[in-house]
Amino acid sequence: MKRAILVILLGLIALAAFAEDELEFYTNQFNNALTAVDQLSVLRIVRDAEIEGAGTFYASALSRVLQVYPNLKGNKDIDAANESIRLITDQLTEEQSDTGQDLWRVVQTFSNPLVRADAVIALGKVGATDLLPQVVQILKDTNSSPYDNRLSGERIAYGAIDALAKYKDPSGYLPVFFAANGWYSQWVKEKATESLSEILEDPTEPLIEVIHSGGYTFEDKYMALKAIEQSEVDESSKAKVAMAALYEGWRGSSYDARLKKELVKMRRLAIDMISRYGIEGAEDEQQIYSLLDRSYRYGVDEEEHLGTIAALKNIATEDAAKLLSAYIALINNKLERGILTPQDERYMRALIPALGSTGNSEGQPVLRHVIALDWSYGIHQIAQEALDNLGE
Repeated sequence: MKRAILVILLGLIALAAFAEDELEFYTNQFNNALTAVDQLSVLRIVRDAEIEGAGTFYASALSRVLQVYPNLKGNKDIDAANESIRLITDQLTEEQSDTGQDLWRVVQTFSNPLVRADAVIALGKVGATDLLPQVVQILKDTNSSPYDNRLSGERIAYGAIDALAKYKDPSGYLPVFFAANGWYSQWVKEKATESLSEILEDPTEPLIEVIHSGGYTFEDKYMALKAIEQSEVDESSKAKVAMAALYEGWRGSSYDARLKKELVKMRRLAIDMISRYGIEGAEDEQQIYSLLDRSYRYGVDEEEHLGTIAALKNIATEDAAKLLSAYIALINNKLERGILTPQDERYMRALIPALGSTGNSEGQPVLRHVIALDWSYGIHQIAQEALDNLGE
């Protein structure tokens, strides 16, 4: 038995020595090749032979191709060098992390977009973390400045997205997020969308950064809010982002009708999210009430006003009840002054049940006033139901 084990071990050692000699042989063959076409032939032989531990060979070959590339003249040799780089980058593994600088030289030196994209992908594959900022910048630049040749730009962007998914670093999240919503064709956008969860499970922090920062457009901010709403983060995170978005929705201003529309859309969605997820954990709760009050009083349309009423109804705190009571009192006053509009009555039909559902006795006096005034039977009826809900 011992003799059999010894024979096996000796066999493995012999195979390892043979593989090492074989790699040395092919390395010499590659380095002594007279043309890029000959180099490519050696690379294909090594790849097809599937020699164990060939990573060092490919790393060495990468350096050699970069060395001879500037002197290549014929299209045949240039095409062979391009294909050689693509073959090499496909074979590199995490063990060749020291190839980062050579891969970056490929990105800077080669003009073929497929070669450059493969080199960028390989940067993520080998884990060249020192070059992560450069990969991030590639995608940022491509997102904002499409190439003259659309397909070339998309290929480079795809490579950067793939690399950032492999890096799994939070700094890559926003560039990939904007790529998923950018100018690219569907195949690039789908890759970006799929990669987002690989980079970051909880995107709350980078997306709230978009909403807070003055460096992003109103469209960007609205896009970030929608992304959080559609994500699987917990409700407290969604509420946190919604409150930030409502603040930005009132802080921002523009004379451009299109941009104003983006602000309104952001406020509406933020209010809807606050209605569903609440305001627990707000750093400044009174500020949230102030913003909701502003949306009711100065919002552009009924959707924003009625959404605010629904949010206050669901928050159901004493402060929420006070605001609802104040709005009912304002409309009561308009009735007394004879300046009531059909819209006011529609709002009363939302405000009164909302106040009643808070369960807060703060609303009793104003509801009694509703019943005392010359409102329609329907308004009197819902006011009495609301009072009953408040314990009277």
